[in-house]
Amino acid sequence: MNITLLGPQRDVGAATAAVTELMPNGQIATINAGWQERETDSGLLNEVLGGRMCNLELYRRWQEILDADAEYAETETRLNEVLAELQAVYTLRLQHAMAALTTLRHRDAMPSVQQAAIADTFRSIQALDEWHLRTVAETRDEFYTRVRLGERDHVVHHRTELARMVGDSTGMVLTGGHVGVLLHLLHVFAMGQLIRPPLVAWSAGAMALSDRVVLFNDNAPHGFSHAEMYADGLSVYSGVLPFPHPRRRLHLADGERVAQMARRFAPRQCLLLGGGARFDLRDGEPLPAEAPVLSADPERISASSTASADGDEHG
Repeated sequence: MNITLLGPQRDVGAATAAVTELMPNGQIATINAGWQERETDSGLLNEVLGGRMCNLELYRRWQEILDADAEYAETETRLNEVLAELQAVYTLRLQHAMAALTTLRHRDAMPSVQQAAIADTFRSIQALDEWHLRTVAETRDEFYTRVRLGERDHVVHHRTELARMVGDSTGMVLTGGHVGVLLHLLHVFAMGQLIRPPLVAWSAGAMALSDRVVLFNDNAPHGFSHAEMYADGLSVYSGVLPFPHPRRRLHLADGERVAQMARRFAPRQCLLLGGGARFDLRDGEPLPAEAPVLSADPERISASSTASADGDEHG
C-alpha cells in the first residue's frame, strides 16, 4: 500500500502540501485518537486539511463503549495490567542484555573471541525482542477472543458507522500523540480493514502503521533507557521503522550507540522523521538514497542521521 510519512508538524506546512496534492477534493477521514481527551480539539488540524476533516473520533467512541459495557471495560483493565507486566519484565531482561553487550564491547579480549561473543549477544537481544512481540500478540489475541469483540453490540455499531464514514472519504490522515492508545483503538475498531490510500501519517500515526512499533527516548524524564519493542503495528508498510523527533529523542552524536541500534533492528531501516521530512513509500520500492537512516557504520552516523531538522509537533 502506498503511504506518505511526514515528520513532526510544527508549522504544518508539509501536511498541508501533502494533503492538497494527494487529496485535492472531498472529505478526509482523520484519526487523531492519540491525542486522547484532546481529540475533539481539532480546529487547527481541520484548517490544515482545508476544512474537509471528517474526525472519526475513535477515542470518544471507545470511552462510550467502556461506559456502556461494564464486562468489556473490566476485561480491558485486566488486559492493560498483563501488558504492563509483560513490558516491565521485558524491560528488565533487555537492560541486562544491553549491559552485557556494553561490557563485551569494552572488554580487553582477543578480537576473534570478542566479535563472536558480541554477535551472539546481538542474536540474544533480537530473540528477546521477538519473544516480547510474540507474547504481546498472543495476549491481545486471547483478549479479543475472550470478549468476542466483533460480536458486541456497541462495538459493531461503531465499526459500521466508521466503515461508512471512511467509504465516503477520498483519503485518510493519521496524526500523532500517544502511540499505545492509538494502536489499541485501531485494533478495537478494526481500522486495519478500512485504511486505504491516499494515506498520510506522521509521528505516532506513522509508527502505528509500520509492522513494528518501537518506543525510544534517550532523554526520557526518568533517565536514559534503551529502545524497546512495544507491539506489532498494522503492517500497512514494512521494512521501515519510523523514528519521529530524532534530534530530541536520540543521542545521534553517539556513533557506537546509533550503529548498535541500526544493527539490532536490521534488516528494517530506521528512518529519521525530523521536522519538514516527507517520504512517499511505494509498494516494493526502497527508500531514496538520501533518506536519513541509522547506519551500522559509526563513521556514517553524523552525516546521515542529522540531515533533518527537528521541531515541536502539532499532533
